[in-house]
Amino acid sequence: MRLIAAFLATCVMSVLSIPLVFANGGPATSPYACGRLGVILDTIRTLESGGDYTIRARGASAAGAYQYITSTWRHWADEAGVSTELYPTADTAPPHIQDRVAGANVSAILADNDNLIEVVPVIWYYPAALGNPEIMDQIPMPSAGNVLTVREYQTRWLDTYNEKLAATDGETPTCAATDVTGEWALPLPREILTVEMLSAPHHTYPALDLMVPVGTPVFAITGGRVDRVTNWNYNWWAVGCGVSRPPAGCQSCGIGITIQHPDGLRHTYCHNSRNHVTVGDEIAPGQHIADSGNTGRSGAAHLHLEMRVDGRRFCPQQLMVALVGGNQFAGVANPPTQGCSF
Repeated sequence: MRLIAAFLATCVMSVLSIPLVFANGGPATSPYACGRLGVILDTIRTLESGGDYTIRARGASAAGAYQYITSTWRHWADEAGVSTELYPTADTAPPHIQDRVAGANVSAILADNDNLIEVVPVIWYYPAALGNPEIMDQIPMPSAGNVLTVREYQTRWLDTYNEKLAATDGETPTCAATDVTGEWALPLPREILTVEMLSAPHHTYPALDLMVPVGTPVFAITGGRVDRVTNWNYNWWAVGCGVSRPPAGCQSCGIGITIQHPDGLRHTYCHNSRNHVTVGDEIAPGQHIADSGNTGRSGAAHLHLEMRVDGRRFCPQQLMVALVGGNQFAGVANPPTQGCSF
């Protein structure tokens, strides 16, 4: 795959048709039906509800494909940037919204537990058992209808997960279809993005700011290897970095990720609230790599996206507008390196 050659020679110098289908937005089963996360969500849905997004538990508030009780749903819906006024319980939300909330929940579990898959079923079934062998062999709250010990549930869950993983023949689906020009994906859920939002003026240098709530899933626009992460969990202005003599340690990107593609493209995502990848990870197009935030030199919650080729920063807007439009855009001789509005 000659990603950069395709982008510079085809995307920018001519007219590009991009018939992409995104699993993080667009005509796909769900925003998270991709990669390992997609298999995990499929496993949870299978065991909790048989994949029924409208089901409600008898005598309890658990609802939807992932059987969220109302208080838990409200917490993770807020983390995922989903309105609980619009969707007060899980079963009132459409499938892609339920998947989005559960995706944020699972990503947080993995990020907090060294990406150990076996932790997911324990926390989903009975979190108090995590790290407690005695509770692992008890049936939690049998009065609520539970019949399995935590360990039995974990075993059944992992068996189901491994069966589903094996069914992919070792290749979990990526989050964006592949066009002849390379692999591309939207950086945020499709329902958030508009052409107007992407084409608005931004910095005096090439970059793109996308104003979204804290906790919005951030996706890799294409693949590569994580080259750098930053984990400065503070806001620049809140800790006094915006003065003539700022305190030591101020980092403008805050919690950030830079991914290097072999063809020379570096894409950077700044101001996150949480990273879900680390240095050396191989990243697929459309992979959920972070949650947006307000860390670093940020005046309000947003995603800051930069793209560089051979060290030269250029405007991402034209490519992003094309991806949102899903069809064509007229290129120019060279990627713009200033202005960044079209």
